[in-house]
Amino acid sequence: MHSKAPQDERFWLLVSLKLSCEATPEETHELASLLRDHPQWGLRMEQMANLWRQKPAESGKEATFNRHLQRLSTHLANPVLQYEQAPEPPAPKIGHLPRRLISAAAAAALIGAILLIILQTHHKTTPAEGFNTVTTRAASRSKLQLPDGTLVWLNADSKLTYKVFDQNPTREVQLVGEAYFDVAKDKNRPFILHTQTIDIRVLGTAFNVQCYGNERNTETSLFQGSVEVTLKDLPDKKIILHPSEKLTVHNNEMAVSDIKTKEADPDDEPVMTLGKVHYQQKDSTYIESLWTKNQLAFDDRSLEEVAKQIERWYGVHITITSEKLKTTRFSGVFEDETLAQVMEALKLIGDFHYTIHKNEVTITP
Repeated sequence: MHSKAPQDERFWLLVSLKLSCEATPEETHELASLLRDHPQWGLRMEQMANLWRQKPAESGKEATFNRHLQRLSTHLANPVLQYEQAPEPPAPKIGHLPRRLISAAAAAALIGAILLIILQTHHKTTPAEGFNTVTTRAASRSKLQLPDGTLVWLNADSKLTYKVFDQNPTREVQLVGEAYFDVAKDKNRPFILHTQTIDIRVLGTAFNVQCYGNERNTETSLFQGSVEVTLKDLPDKKIILHPSEKLTVHNNEMAVSDIKTKEADPDDEPVMTLGKVHYQQKDSTYIESLWTKNQLAFDDRSLEEVAKQIERWYGVHITITSEKLKTTRFSGVFEDETLAQVMEALKLIGDFHYTIHKNEVTITP
């Protein structure tokens, strides 16, 4: 436990120096090494760098910089660390500090200001087993890069677990929730995703998986390449998906082995449904991937399914008092709308009433 804290502190110091353009080549190399060893830290640095770059133009930068220095002056006037058997250093004057230290301090102030936002994504490592776990809370999403270069977008209320891939013949991860994967190609080491219901095997492709434990279906949407899907309870049943195909598996009905398309008899519900991904007509964007662009989207979903999406997106709890309303179907795409705006739009389409009280939403006929 004592070795991790200094490494974290060193990482933040190096990021501060990097953002303030004061890092030496050696420090830049050290930061890159830390990011390779801890790929989950890359998201934090990326978010900080984006905010740092979004500061106002030059005059505004100077004003912001000066305000950082003013806030820091009280802390810099007193020694941060105490050393035994050493004379107490004189209180440093802000005007006499090296420019390198001042720039890094300003960057550090920015890091402190946004750290609480970044920590909505939680990373945990279990050294004994070598597992890394990344989790997101409700109303938060995350992007990370795995050690093999695979990019992962993790939706709200999700958990991804993976091991370091270097010495393993396969690259294996476990998912609960929803994630979009852009898998790095490696023909010698297949990428295998495990969920509660299915396993997915790929070499290099882009796909989306939704497998929340409290939902009825597990959905796999393929955008590029191909994947092989195996049902946990039917290991001999393998399904090959091609681009623009979506496989829906009913989590609680694994005793049936038939696969049917959407054209099958709607009254005879199969264990799996093979269909097509959905597009936005205006730009042919996949509806299933819009959440990675911070857009809340659903296409021909029941109100019960839509409610679960809204719960995760806004961190609320929704109660639907009518069984008939639960089956009403909706389509829509929302970007930057508030919870009230989304509910008002759905109300106009679905002809229902709703109330919002703190984090509780109630929908009535």
